[in-house]
Amino acid sequence: MEEEKKKGTLSGKQIQSVQRAVDILNCFTASSPTLTLGQISARLDLNKGTVHGILNTLHNNGYISQNSSGQYMLGAELFNKAQLAPDTRRSVYIDQAQLYLQDLSDQFMANGSMFAFEGLYTLFLYSTEPRNSTFVIRRASTHMPLFCSASGKLLLAYLSEKEFAEYLKLGPFHAFTQASITGEQALRNELGKIRAQGFSVENNELFDGVSAIAVPIFSSYDNRIFGSISLTGMSVAIAKQRKEIVPALAETARRIRQSVRF
Repeated sequence: MEEEKKKGTLSGKQIQSVQRAVDILNCFTASSPTLTLGQISARLDLNKGTVHGILNTLHNNGYISQNSSGQYMLGAELFNKAQLAPDTRRSVYIDQAQLYLQDLSDQFMANGSMFAFEGLYTLFLYSTEPRNSTFVIRRASTHMPLFCSASGKLLLAYLSEKEFAEYLKLGPFHAFTQASITGEQALRNELGKIRAQGFSVENNELFDGVSAIAVPIFSSYDNRIFGSISLTGMSVAIAKQRKEIVPALAETARRIRQSVRF
């Protein structure tokens, strides 16, 4: 029951006319941006009268338009709604992740964080603190440097070579601690290791005595990296629990990906 609650699944009656409207919208693809009434009718195995009525309704609401040849295509209102997608996407991820992340915080007595990646920036989304502890290590921030933070290094690890070259232009990078990785080759080696193992470790690199482990979250739609989830705590505690933290974070990332359909 708890698992069902976390996934937020819905069940119940479906409205046939609404489903048909969705089916019509789904007929339009990159290879079929325009379609005739007959083509849509044939694809869905519906009579033209039914399809025409739904198309008219969608057209009147801006979700379908017609070109000069009378062919149907997606309408401007869909593109207007698409502008909301980034914020909606982040909200959905937060909704799906917060319960899982809180459980991890409580289990490992560490702070949990969730970031989205945008270009060369990490965008802080959500954080948790262990409910059974009054000692707080640090709160995550959007402004944490990439080269010496667990989630930041994850972002760098999955940049294209061109994007990584743009990032290097922001240097030179100044060490926050003696463990900070600032040289280009050393950083490249670290990023290669992250890609190979599938997670990132920040070991006393931003603050002495504080470490973090982060794993990537990939989009279920295009398999591109969306962001990360991480746990941060005292270095001794993180090192001691590392073998348990890494698979727990990875499993949480897998569950989040499965529950979010984009």
